[in-house]
Amino acid sequence: MKLKGYFWILAVSGTGAAAALGVLALPEKPLLFWSAEAGALIILLLFIGLYRKLVRPYQLLFSGIDLLRQQDFASRLRPIRNREANQLIEVFNRMITQLKQERSEVREKNHFLDLLIQASPQGVIILDFDERISEINPAGLKLLKIEDFSQVKGLSLAEAPCELTRELAGLELYDETVIRTADRRVYRCIKSSFMDRGFVHPFLLVEELTREVMKLEKESYERIIRMIAHEVNNSVGAIGSTLCAVSDALRQEERPEWEEFRPAVAASYDRCNHMSQFINKLADMVRIPEPMLSDVRLNELLRSVEAIARIECQNRNIRLTLEAAPPETVIRVDGIQFEQVLLNIIKNSYEAIGNGGEIRIRISSEPVEIIVEDNGPGIPEETGRKLFSPFFTTKPGGQGIGLMFVREVLNNHGLTFRLASEQGWTSFVISFAEPDHRDTRQVARKKLPETSIATPKLSD
Repeated sequence: MKLKGYFWILAVSGTGAAAALGVLALPEKPLLFWSAEAGALIILLLFIGLYRKLVRPYQLLFSGIDLLRQQDFASRLRPIRNREANQLIEVFNRMITQLKQERSEVREKNHFLDLLIQASPQGVIILDFDERISEINPAGLKLLKIEDFSQVKGLSLAEAPCELTRELAGLELYDETVIRTADRRVYRCIKSSFMDRGFVHPFLLVEELTREVMKLEKESYERIIRMIAHEVNNSVGAIGSTLCAVSDALRQEERPEWEEFRPAVAASYDRCNHMSQFINKLADMVRIPEPMLSDVRLNELLRSVEAIARIECQNRNIRLTLEAAPPETVIRVDGIQFEQVLLNIIKNSYEAIGNGGEIRIRISSEPVEIIVEDNGPGIPEETGRKLFSPFFTTKPGGQGIGLMFVREVLNNHGLTFRLASEQGWTSFVISFAEPDHRDTRQVARKKLPETSIATPKLSD
């Protein structure tokens, strides 16, 4: 607006000077007077023309800049009686229309992207330019087991109190990896980026593959076991029959030179029986039936397990203690399968201890958890992650079947479990919290009166 003021000051000054010159020349020179007045009029007309040609278009453009500054994309500039200025106004209005359209499209795309991120089953962790957590979608919070986003906002991945984020901290941009956590979960993780204000803005995609990986593992070892069982049973059956016939022949023909062969034949026959038993165990592992769920009193179940395991613990000089649950605590499980699961866990504990030590069975509530812990030598983190893999074992002569059975039964029940070693104790925790994926096998907890069904016992 200063330009407009300066312009009119100059216009008034020029016109006034010409008019004053004519007034001064009026008494002696009328011709000069009229010439001066005509000049003043011409100057005034020139200034008016210049105002229309220069100043007014400038003011309109300044108004347009003000609209841009205020981000007002709904207003438009009016045309004026100036062809050159109207060309500028037309270009400006077209630019404003395009900006409005592009801004609307960007807002719609951003809104759709926000909805997509929020609804995505994949975890999305958005980092700021300093590699600190700036946003996590609901699926990501669930995968990271974070109840309140404020707990991790502004922290680096290494600082966040989550095992998975600490594993993600080592990823480089555009890396893709599969991570197995201590609680037996498998995640596919990708670190990528998008452009934000001309800079690379990193983010991570996290997808849980636990169910898919376990399904593939199970299908793979089922095929292998069926094939092995078929071939071995056929061979063992034929070899066993032959050894029986040889043994009978050796007993009938009492020749001194054959005495040294009898122990070898007996040992070979026993070996065939052991092989057959091993194959049958593998086949039973494949044929674990679906759980027959019923309401079972937790204390009765634990007392049954303790009674079975106590003799072996006493033989090894291991102290076995049981912390009872509240009397009304009831779990919905297959009593026989679940009892065997707990026995397998306790067996692993006293075999890890060897002789002299302690095994504790504890119960926590809200949610209900069964905790079996021992003060054995502990389990290295890397070994702990492989323990539930098919046929993996750390025992000399072990087959890696026991924990496979535990994993399958607990998964069939829809229960979560974890194994950890800390402060001199190794703990196996079975949690009855709400499962991540609800199905017909979901375990329910409720209180029953004292007349409820008792826990089924394993047969001798």
